[in-house]
Amino acid sequence: MNNFKTIKLENGATIITVPMQNTRATTVILFFGAGSRYETPDIAGSSHLFEHLLFKGTKKRNTPKEIAEIVESKGGILNAYTDKESTGYWCKMPSEFYLDGIDVLVDMAKNPLIKTEDLELEKNVVYEEIKAFMDSAGSRASNKADEHIWPDQPMGVDVAGSIETVKATSREDLIKYLNKQYTSSNAVLVVSGDLDHEKVIHASERAFEGFREGDPMKFSPSSYYNDRPLTVLDKMETNQSHLTIAFKNFSLVDNLRHASLVLSVLLGGGMTSRLFEQVREKRGLAYSINATSQGYSDCGIFYIDAGIAPENTEETFKVVIEEIKKVKIDLSKEEIESSKELIRGRMMMRYEDSRAIAMNYGIQHLLNNKIVSIKESLEMLKKVSLKDIIDAYEYIFNNSTVIASVAGSVDNIPDLTKNSQIF
Repeated sequence: MNNFKTIKLENGATIITVPMQNTRATTVILFFGAGSRYETPDIAGSSHLFEHLLFKGTKKRNTPKEIAEIVESKGGILNAYTDKESTGYWCKMPSEFYLDGIDVLVDMAKNPLIKTEDLELEKNVVYEEIKAFMDSAGSRASNKADEHIWPDQPMGVDVAGSIETVKATSREDLIKYLNKQYTSSNAVLVVSGDLDHEKVIHASERAFEGFREGDPMKFSPSSYYNDRPLTVLDKMETNQSHLTIAFKNFSLVDNLRHASLVLSVLLGGGMTSRLFEQVREKRGLAYSINATSQGYSDCGIFYIDAGIAPENTEETFKVVIEEIKKVKIDLSKEEIESSKELIRGRMMMRYEDSRAIAMNYGIQHLLNNKIVSIKESLEMLKKVSLKDIIDAYEYIFNNSTVIASVAGSVDNIPDLTKNSQIF
């Protein structure tokens, strides 16, 4: 998984192969620099809607069933995702059939039908996704945190958009989006697992022949809310409320991103973490509590999430803040090394899967035009020092960018606006 190769085709498409031993499966993922961050407010959610439509048929394969049969008839899995900065179409197949996977994924992006009747039908499907999201306290709390930490910009808008903006998206909007973002120079195809590099290149050249070209649009730089602590309440009827505390974080290329990851693990990365011990084991305030370090190309966000009884919201918030404060004054080298070992172990297990490796390498190349191998990442993690942890702590846990977002049947929540010095 460290012996990867990167080739750029004549039309600008990037092909990455990552051979893996001891597997009979191969993953193919086709990435594009497309996502909610590229959208205008009036058609928020159009990237996600567009992703759905690519499964509805192509000039070569007219129906969704014809597309799916290429993969599923061989025992494979076919799916896709849309995020803030990227969209990916993937299949995982027995290795003797992965060349068919390359053909069908590129065909979906190259020659989609995008019929008016399919668009209206798929809008209804997306409406149901949005409704499911609106029924989830965790999703709503996280979304409100994003909205306020990145105010008035696409980074703060939910990937699915709203029913109103999806309804307003026309076929013309999607065709324009296809021609602008789904170009060869904006495409990264990753094949990982049991593969033959030369066969991948030959199949990719054939599949990408005649693919549309052009310069894709870029997104605007992000900016954080940077004033004072802020509380957000999203009132909804639930049996369990959700608390999300969000902070600014490092980007995917910042040198301190590994220190941030270590911080997230020692705070809320498992049953041995500080927050799990204090919030769940000692006080029984939450069934689940965790911390997550998320990076993007030029920014990041650090989440602490807890599912709690509505009446325990304020107490849980206080315990979390106290535990964050304690990290700075009683952090030991042993705890740091233990957290690093947990991360290392999980990375090694995760990257036994060809899809996980393809996602990692593809996203890196798409967003940063560079790949740090798994081996290099582990070496960088090993070098994280106590000073790095403190530097990351000082940046993340400050008083100018703290968002406490609560969704659920809650009346009283911590009013951070009255306390500008939490840390």
